[in-house]
Amino acid sequence: MIDRALVERVDLLCLDAGNTVVFLDHARIARFLESRGVEVELSELVKAEGSAKRGLAGDGSGEVVAFEWAHQGEPGGAEWGKVMGTILALGGRIPRVRVPELLAALWAEHLRFNLYSRVPEGLPAAVSRLRAAGVKVAIISNSEGRLAALFEELGILACFDRVVDSGVVGVAKPDPRIFTFATEAFGISPDRALHLGDTFATDVAGARAAGIRTALLDPFLHYPGLYPDVPRVDSVEQVADAIVDLR
Repeated sequence: MIDRALVERVDLLCLDAGNTVVFLDHARIARFLESRGVEVELSELVKAEGSAKRGLAGDGSGEVVAFEWAHQGEPGGAEWGKVMGTILALGGRIPRVRVPELLAALWAEHLRFNLYSRVPEGLPAAVSRLRAAGVKVAIISNSEGRLAALFEELGILACFDRVVDSGVVGVAKPDPRIFTFATEAFGISPDRALHLGDTFATDVAGARAAGIRTALLDPFLHYPGLYPDVPRVDSVEQVADAIVDLR
């Protein structure tokens, strides 16, 4: 059950991309590693991803394993490298000396076709209903500058009124300025917006700094018992339908 206060008076729904609209393909990472002689369990990759996300918050609840690697200076590369490097080092149990090389190869695979590419079946229809009810929907994502192209390839670009990609606009969450690319474009005040995302350090911290309501999607239970003051929601679809019901 969603708290009514979270979804009432929402004229703009902001959405993170990864693990909110497009989900990480852990099986593809496993296949990538297996092709390079590394056998992994999917559950271990998921667990390590959670450690990285918690570690980014800097509160001691998780661990980020940082590496120097070839493309960390490219748009989106620094944060991506922290998450994926941790997944490889902890989830893949890979000797750390091998991780920079594997990160570079995985980055090339990611640029070829984004590792975050699984779209929930009911999401496009739910977003369509929300927009038909007069609510603007924007993506606010830390990405590599290719997010709009990915969404077009996946057939979901037209689902959104605006795609704000940090690799394009030059500002990344948790910097609150990235949210203004949506609020100011639509002339909507922050108190009439809601942001959903899966990472406390970027999504929740950034939205709060921008004066925007926020809720955490935690599909893999990466935040057990943490941040009890942050509302949890199950999916974009659940929230979209709850907003429509109040229109």
